[in-house]
Amino acid sequence: MLTFSYKARDPAGNQVSGTLEARSQSDVVRTLQREGKVVTEVLLGARPAVDASQVLVRQAARTVRRDEVIGMANQLAVMLDTGVPLAEALEAYLDQLRPGPMKRVMGVLTDRIHAGVPFSEAMRQFPRVFPTLMVSLIRASEASGKLGLMLARVAGYLSKERRTIKQIKGAMTYPLVMVSLATVVTLFLVMWVLPRFARIYESRSAALPTPTRIVLGVSEFLLAHWVPVVAGIAAVVGGTLGLRMMRSGRRLIDRAKISLPVLGRMYTMFYLTRATRTLGTLLAAGVPLLDAVRIVRGVTENVLWDELWDTVDKAMTVGRPISEAFARSAIVPRSVSQMIAAGERSGRLPDVLERIGQSSEEDLDEAVKAATQLIEPVMIIFMGTTIGGIAISLLLPIFSVANTMAK
Repeated sequence: MLTFSYKARDPAGNQVSGTLEARSQSDVVRTLQREGKVVTEVLLGARPAVDASQVLVRQAARTVRRDEVIGMANQLAVMLDTGVPLAEALEAYLDQLRPGPMKRVMGVLTDRIHAGVPFSEAMRQFPRVFPTLMVSLIRASEASGKLGLMLARVAGYLSKERRTIKQIKGAMTYPLVMVSLATVVTLFLVMWVLPRFARIYESRSAALPTPTRIVLGVSEFLLAHWVPVVAGIAAVVGGTLGLRMMRSGRRLIDRAKISLPVLGRMYTMFYLTRATRTLGTLLAAGVPLLDAVRIVRGVTENVLWDELWDTVDKAMTVGRPISEAFARSAIVPRSVSQMIAAGERSGRLPDVLERIGQSSEEDLDEAVKAATQLIEPVMIIFMGTTIGGIAISLLLPIFSVANTMAK
């Protein structure tokens, strides 16, 4: 048996400490939890042991799905709206969960609520499970007493965000899969199939057709210099990743994303939808504008949008309306900045932002459809040209195989 020292909170929320003899840190945590305590620290001698809550945070961050968070928010919203206290609602939700990461997270969350910790503060301990936006909205609702309504709003927001992200991923996954498939098939034909066909004709001194000789030359080059070719590809990939880590490089890449002929509109609508929807949701919940802007910065992962939020932040600190910063930005449509200005003048900025979010979401749907409709034929032409060209190069000598064999 080993001696462990611990720090925890009792059911009344008071800080307590002491020592326990147990076989492992897990046994200490389980013993204290059975006594109704919330463990904050466990020590073995002079060496710090792993905080059980931090272990749960890391595990939950890797495995808890956003769908589970949305389901939790929906169910808690229903129970709270019917008058069930938060602690009882959490217990009821916890009882119906199957064993797994979400149940472990909710178990710790429920223990913290029983210990008197505010709901938003308990959620803050799991930043990879509950996004900053959700924590901020819950904190705002705790002050207003509208937790059930806010949980329903959070669930709706997260559902829309999940749908939007799936749209973008779906539009980008198809071309990536097709290009990868075309690359693999091309390399197989060029580096494995074609050289074996070429030996048949070379052994009989047959002159290969020009397309076949060209493809064969590429094949011989790749087989003879595959090491530097692979190293070159790795260098390009590494250079791109390194460029992405530099702010100037990120700015170049992010500008290219919103400037592409077809995909640019899709990315523009994606960022605009997330920004206006998130900002509108936060302001409607009573979050101060300055805090809301700093939270929204995290949902538009683009250097150009970061620069816009910096401008908005500076404008607010000197008492200027945020619509001026949007009006001067080249990445925000003029109609959007005009609607934001109208919302500020009328005092209905949250409503205006939410309506802009709905409108831009519809534009995003159209942009994704347009991109998909264009990408599909482009991919078909690309694969047909690449693989079909190689196939023809293989078949051209076969058309004259009878003459070749007769020599």
